[in-house]
Amino acid sequence: MRKVLHVGPCDTPGGMATVMHTLAEFPPEGWEAELLASHAPGGLWAKWRAYRRARRELKRRCSDPALRPDVVHVHTAADWSWRRKSRLVSLVRNHGVSVVVHLHSGQFDAWLSKGGVQRQEQVCSTLKDEGVQGVVLSSAWHERLSPIIGSLEVINNPLPQMPRPLIAEREGQHLLLLGRNDPVKGHAFAIKLAEALRPSFPELRLTMTGVSQSAHPWVNAQGWVSEEEKMSLLAMASVLLIPSAFEGQPVVALEALSAGLPVCASDRVMGLPDLVTKAPFNDIEAWVDAVSKLLQNPPKPTALAASVEPYGVSEVQRRWKTLYESL
Repeated sequence: MRKVLHVGPCDTPGGMATVMHTLAEFPPEGWEAELLASHAPGGLWAKWRAYRRARRELKRRCSDPALRPDVVHVHTAADWSWRRKSRLVSLVRNHGVSVVVHLHSGQFDAWLSKGGVQRQEQVCSTLKDEGVQGVVLSSAWHERLSPIIGSLEVINNPLPQMPRPLIAEREGQHLLLLGRNDPVKGHAFAIKLAEALRPSFPELRLTMTGVSQSAHPWVNAQGWVSEEEKMSLLAMASVLLIPSAFEGQPVVALEALSAGLPVCASDRVMGLPDLVTKAPFNDIEAWVDAVSKLLQNPPKPTALAASVEPYGVSEVQRRWKTLYESL
């Protein structure tokens, strides 16, 4: 059986780790998959040690014919994530192993632009190797990046298979934001939005992960939650908010739609089904209007669930099988 080794932040909570674990759990037919962590939570020293361990292990495996994978699937964001991963790509290619470079970042284009021609040429140099194939998450990202860095394949993030909790009925005025405590995720904006909505929806409450406390009694700050708790929240809430400054293709949006939960996302978030409601980034008035409509007249849950069928594991498996076997 052929082997693919997924390299990236599989031990660091977040969307990229979710994708890595789903792909490793459900490899294409005729393939087996393993995970190798190249990142660790914590400070710079912890991250550097994780990278060095991954580099040593990758070199060991690629040097040993009995351990050598057929494909190394590298998961990367922008900036320092790319800098570290591009070195791992070079190491793997020096041993003659094919590489997939999977671009997850929601700001890869901005990072490229900021670095000018030199940075673009460096990225192109990595991706133009005939044994390397770049992959983006949606046709929108393909349109944005391929003119800059060349030929790219498009494969959606897989929708994780999760058991559905037994929740009898959704709550009527319950907003939900799921994400780490990072300014780009929009926690402060979500609170401002809820404040603006409460005069019209006096029972409105907001649940947020990533933060553990709030001064507002109507905000439920839950910190980090388990997968089971996350699925229960997706089953109970009225609207999922994604007011992010940037995202690649947020898996939580796919999970919400699969659960029949309406999603309102920033217009800076790309690669999601058409049934996701979009609102201009940081525009409170526009968001109040969009979310009010979703609370008053939500889309049919069956239509929302049907919109994520192309993201199902079986379809994504098929796409990866074709790509792996073309390398």
